[in-house]
Amino acid sequence: MNYTKTNITDENIEMLKTLSHPIRVEIITILMKHNTLNVSELVNKLQTPQSTVSQHLSKMRGNIVGCDRRGLEVYYHISNPIVPKIIEILLPNNK
Repeated sequence: MNYTKTNITDENIEMLKTLSHPIRVEIITILMKHNTLNVSELVNKLQTPQSTVSQHLSKMRGNIVGCDRRGLEVYYHISNPIVPKIIEILLPNNK
């Protein structure tokens, strides 16, 4: 069997590694449904401690999620249009 090198960029490989945690996938699926949420709203939907949610958001910030400050609140959204497509492939019944 011959091995053919793929054209997957290092950036995309890092993005897939970052998405490999179940809580991060859940955060993305919630943001796919609600577009923009703050940490408190994500904590309520995930039923997960605020520190855990913040830690996962911080790991995804930049290449997967973006954030906007509105007063004292920081709102998160999916910043990479490829991410919802990946989640839809992985979780086809999650629409």
